[in-house]
Amino acid sequence: MAITYFNRKVGMRLELVVEGILTADGSEQTLVEDVLLSNLSGFISLALMEAGDIITIRQYVNIGSGYRLYADETYNDAQIQPAVYITSKTSNTQMKITLQQTAGTYRQFAYEFNREV
Repeated sequence: MAITYFNRKVGMRLELVVEGILTADGSEQTLVEDVLLSNLSGFISLALMEAGDIITIRQYVNIGSGYRLYADETYNDAQIQPAVYITSKTSNTQMKITLQQTAGTYRQFAYEFNREV
């Protein structure tokens, strides 16, 4: 079910693409894979991370014959500012955001991604 939000200040409509809670398992897990022409953005919560935890968030775009890495960020231990914002990116091809926990007790990560419509 798509939910549409309207931002009156900038005249922008946002459609919820996906939201949920991912339980890490050590593998690179997909949070969102968007196949539409859109501006994709969203939040990932690292609020449950503790000392010894390491996670990597990767952003991919499908260029030519497959996904290519656009960016990756690694986060260690408990986070003082646990809300990670994935900035809006425009694409007319597929985009994918993944999360991988490589150390520590496997945690749960809440996330929400929207596209501009």
